[in-house]
Amino acid sequence: MQALDVLTALGVPDDLITQVRDILQEQASSVGKAVPTELRGLYGGSAKGAAFDHHTAIAHAHVVDALDKMVLGLNGYADNLGGFAKDLNERDQQVAADLTPTRKSQLADIAGCMDAPDLRTNTACQPPAGGDA
Repeated sequence: MQALDVLTALGVPDDLITQVRDILQEQASSVGKAVPTELRGLYGGSAKGAAFDHHTAIAHAHVVDALDKMVLGLNGYADNLGGFAKDLNERDQQVAADLTPTRKSQLADIAGCMDAPDLRTNTACQPPAGGDA
């Protein structure tokens, strides 16, 4: 099951999607500003100190790269979430437009039947002809 299917099945409200998207974008901006300070020359003038200084600089570069990738990932996720909400809304509008007045009436007639917790014990509606009782 894909993420889109999960969110659709859960019936995630638009305002929640918007809130999550805003949080992701805000946090992405915070992470992007959180670049660690570069430390150089703190380990003495010996060969081992210089090697440690070099390795620290390499580690620093990896952290900066990882933070950049995290920002891209958070922004991408926020954009995808916004796209999902837009797509879901457009599909809902299209489905509503596709329903003819007759079909809307039929769906309204069976809505009471579908609200029952167990269709086997629901006496408000009968199964269609040819169905199992």
